[in-house]
Amino acid sequence: MSDDPGSLANLRDLVQPPDIAFWPPAPGLWIVAAACLAMLAVLAWRAVHRYRAAAYRRAAIAELEAVSAGIEQNDPDAVARISAVMKRVAMVEYGRDRIASLTGQAWAEFVAHEASTGFDPATIYRLLTEAFDGRRKPEPSDLRLLVGHAELWVRAHRTPPAAEA
Repeated sequence: MSDDPGSLANLRDLVQPPDIAFWPPAPGLWIVAAACLAMLAVLAWRAVHRYRAAAYRRAAIAELEAVSAGIEQNDPDAVARISAVMKRVAMVEYGRDRIASLTGQAWAEFVAHEASTGFDPATIYRLLTEAFDGRRKPEPSDLRLLVGHAELWVRAHRTPPAAEA
């Protein structure tokens, strides 16, 4: 060591502070983690609620698939069964008082009117009115088309916000 205060021999290494510990985390991290957990819990609750609320749709689709299998075996009541499944779904969504009295052409008009996007209302109206007409027996290809449209209708239709009140 030198008596000269400006001598480089008098330099010493800088003292580094200790490394920051990983645990315990800062309070802000606990707050963010709690908020994320709360959001996940709410999202999980809503997903379970939505899944349970759509149970009638899953049951209807399973029943339509059973009707579709019956078409190959020339089920004479296929159209009535398809319409009954759609009507039960509509009663859940729109209410019994509005749907229960609809039959024949009025029912076909309702289904066509309440069609959602990606759905051909003219086709289902034609298929339902021809099937309820009774003058001719529907072809299996028409019945398969009707089942396909019914499944699409069950999956996609939603009650308009004004009708929910």
